[in-house]
Amino acid sequence: MSRVRDTGVTDCNVFDLYAPAYGQFEPCDFDLNPLGAIPFETLPDRTQWQSGLYAQDQIRLGPWIAVLALRKDWTATETVGDPDEKADALTRRAGLMYELPFGLTPYVSYAESFVPVAGSDFFNRPFRPLEGESFEVGFKYQVPGTSFVVNSAIFDATEQNRLAEDPDHIGFSVQSAEVSLRGFEIEARGDVTENIKIIAGYSYLQAEHVAGDQAGFRVESLPEHIASLWAVYTFHDGMLDGFSFGGGVRYNGPSWDGYDIVETPSFTLFDAMLAYETDRWRWSLNATNLEDEYYPTTCLNRGDCFLGASRRITTGLTYKF
Repeated sequence: MSRVRDTGVTDCNVFDLYAPAYGQFEPCDFDLNPLGAIPFETLPDRTQWQSGLYAQDQIRLGPWIAVLALRKDWTATETVGDPDEKADALTRRAGLMYELPFGLTPYVSYAESFVPVAGSDFFNRPFRPLEGESFEVGFKYQVPGTSFVVNSAIFDATEQNRLAEDPDHIGFSVQSAEVSLRGFEIEARGDVTENIKIIAGYSYLQAEHVAGDQAGFRVESLPEHIASLWAVYTFHDGMLDGFSFGGGVRYNGPSWDGYDIVETPSFTLFDAMLAYETDRWRWSLNATNLEDEYYPTTCLNRGDCFLGASRRITTGLTYKF
């Protein structure tokens, strides 16, 4: 049985999730479907383009290093039957760091962003560009005489015109007024022994809507905690010279639906690899989600969830010249 609004049209089908009928499908010929969505064939053609100019300079004065950058962007959205919509922005980026003699380099940075957003809302109004600014303070530390590096930072960023689900029209998005993104991250990578290399990382994120209809709620789909650990063991002599194998674990903490009602549970995944490498050739075998975990990556307040990738095994052969 198909569930359609009373439009006087009877010679058509609507796919019913609760009683699916597979096979030939004849779409209904009315302006709005049961969910209030506009059929694709009724949407006017739309073209979006972007151009930009970018300039950057890096300055060194003794142990001081400065990076200055400017970018000018122009965007335009052309919709058949509607006036063209244009936007432009000048964004800036600046960073300052100081190299200490024992491998530590603290830094501070500021950046602005301007990113076009494709698509339109329920009323067919093109989305405005995503704009933001961020402040970051951190450090980079390399253990003297080794390849072992630790990077860490705290950051405070704001974004305007971020997409969020439309509470009044299922399947559509609206642009929230502003979100706040604050957090901390740390990563360590390098050789801990002659044979063992590790990559470990952790990040903590507080993401919250600070204006708009969702003000005070956590930003959908963004977990507070993310952590990962990866280790590779490489043979440098003997019969197994050139072979390497490794494994790792990835953890994503719980996330929310944008209204702090539906919680997506955390998940942990395991990966592995095997490789053989010579001066010219490298063969690798990689496996992700070894346990073939069935897990949702995010669930939204409107009731739908998105599933993560199942077990995946890939292999590759590379020739270097």
